[in-house]
Amino acid sequence: NSADWALEPTPEDPIDKEDENKERQIKRMAGKSLMLHCPLPEKHPLIDELTVSPDPDSEGVFILDPHFGPKWRLVSTREATIVYLPKSIEKIVVLNKKDDILDCHLMKIFFKDGMSPIEGGAETHTCCFANDPVLQSSSRFFHGSERMKASGRGGRGRGRGRGGRGGRGGRGRGGRGRR
Repeated sequence: NSADWALEPTPEDPIDKEDENKERQIKRMAGKSLMLHCPLPEKHPLIDELTVSPDPDSEGVFILDPHFGPKWRLVSTREATIVYLPKSIEKIVVLNKKDDILDCHLMKIFFKDGMSPIEGGAETHTCCFANDPVLQSSSRFFHGSERMKASGRGGRGRGRGRGGRGGRGGRGRGGRGRR
């Protein structure tokens, strides 16, 4: 569903409008409350190998989304925050080398031909996300809400069907109707 069809007023700014739409989609996922943080500690090997930046708004870190491209993003481990990286990125490799100060992995970024935001049009760029103003300025931040609760009982459960008399479908659908 699009934000254009929402009952409550939506913001005029297209980026805010898209963020509100994404938040609404997250609220509806499976009709249940979602766990919006990672249950593993930051020093767990699975989290540590994908850590590319500390999250300044929480006690967590940003990790490269394990589902990978082509829509590259960083996900916070403690809050419902997502950083959408530029669409000009073709591939990202998390390097074994770490930043000495922040203790997070460096990323090697491969840009699509002719779409590099780096001065001089370099097609590869090695950086730490927290220290790279070029990558940060071309990324979009989406801050979700922890209070995403489903209203009501959720969707159709077992044995609920699609409705019947007076509902959607069922008897009398199509044809000449009742007389």
